[in-house]
Amino acid sequence: MPSMRILGLLVILLAVQGLCKPSKSAEDPEYEDDTPIDEEDEDDEDDESDSTAEAPPQILSHGLSIREQAGNTVKLPCQVIHTENYAVAWMKDDKYLYVEGEPHIEDFKRIVRLPNNTLVIKNASVEDSSNDYKCSILRNPDPIVLTHRLLIDPKRTHQQPIASSTSSPPQHSHKGILRVIPSRRVEVNESYSVMLGCETDIQPTPEIKWFIENKKVNNYDPNIILEDKYITIKNVNESHSGVYQCLAEDGSKMPAVEAITVVVRYKPKIEVEKNIINSGEGMESEITCIVNAYPEATVQWYKDEKKLVHKKGSIMIRHGVTKGNKTKHQVKILQTSRHDFGEYRCQAQNILGLDSKSIILTGAPSKAMISGTEVTSDDMGIILKWHLESYSPINEYKLQYRRIGDEKWNVIEPEVKDGKGNQFVVEHPMRELQPGSYEAILTARNTFGWSPMSEKLSFTGEYPPDLALKERNSATVRSSGTLLALILVVLSCAFTSL
Repeated sequence: MPSMRILGLLVILLAVQGLCKPSKSAEDPEYEDDTPIDEEDEDDEDDESDSTAEAPPQILSHGLSIREQAGNTVKLPCQVIHTENYAVAWMKDDKYLYVEGEPHIEDFKRIVRLPNNTLVIKNASVEDSSNDYKCSILRNPDPIVLTHRLLIDPKRTHQQPIASSTSSPPQHSHKGILRVIPSRRVEVNESYSVMLGCETDIQPTPEIKWFIENKKVNNYDPNIILEDKYITIKNVNESHSGVYQCLAEDGSKMPAVEAITVVVRYKPKIEVEKNIINSGEGMESEITCIVNAYPEATVQWYKDEKKLVHKKGSIMIRHGVTKGNKTKHQVKILQTSRHDFGEYRCQAQNILGLDSKSIILTGAPSKAMISGTEVTSDDMGIILKWHLESYSPINEYKLQYRRIGDEKWNVIEPEVKDGKGNQFVVEHPMRELQPGSYEAILTARNTFGWSPMSEKLSFTGEYPPDLALKERNSATVRSSGTLLALILVVLSCAFTSL
């Protein structure tokens, strides 16, 4: 009876007979070229417009000083020309009211920006008074500014109270008076220095104690120097904003207290939640940046260095307040297409400077995250695990590993399995590893390209020497059998072709 190995070789020989037969040639399938993107025409138009000389932007209106009674309607004109490539903003006391047609105030139904850029204030009140209504063309680095002054008088009543000539002046307690310098509210630019003081007529002179937001000043900040009745803040930054209180400690239960509000003005600082955002065709994509600035910054979005604008039903640009001087700005693409992938830039600017951050929107897989390791069921190897996100099917994985200390990476391609929705799991067993410490990294590819490299996954290879010897001997026998089978196949093909 022939041995099992000989029977196996005969089976292989019969199975591969068909391989020696000439195969019919098949024509390669034809594919239609991708539909050209219509955006090329738009680019050509942009190139033509760039080739012509651009007229400088101008404000044709003149600054006004207006005085009105409360309850009336006030109009502040600002006629502009040649501003197609610039944003025009309205501000009051360094706070944005409008940037183009987008309101930055809650009272936008009463304070309205008309299409001709006139600012209309309905039912004006005393609180609307200001010497600093600014209409500004946001041109970098020199904005063009028009300033209006507005004074709103309170409504007159039929009987105005008459001040009594016998009324006594304000009375102060026997403790005297506390005075703060330079004023109760101080605004200072970042990196500058400012000195705050607290003077008193109290006798005997009490000890002056300083507090910041109810926390005693006690040399915890090297930039805050305390000298008796005065505080000097050097190299001011945004953390120095707050309420500074001086207290005249005279031993009483209710000592005299005064306060100074310090407001630090600083250029914008941008934070992004993610530097890379993974999405897919037909998906809704959101790109977000957080801007921290005072005075409030105007924010513009750019895609591949072209300014983004709101497009109904396609692209939504939102601005909203988060907390304090931070504002949240978002681009929402309602139905992402291949053309939408690329680099987006969030740019924020106020009178002190600008900042920008870039965010990549991509259809490629996300960076693979390490799920861990586990020993194989036969205890002869280790299984490496990752998980990742992709909105398109994965085409291939590339796993690179090496013993720690080696320069060369070994490359293998783990099996690609279907994911659940946009979630994919990668599991690959590692066998026949020599003892030692290893590291591995994984990347994934779909139609849109490769993912970033994963973090290094560290693991240990343990392989018993006696089992390794047995496996090597078995591998030698298998190799000899395989070689014999190949020789038989070649001979069979030769005879078949005759």
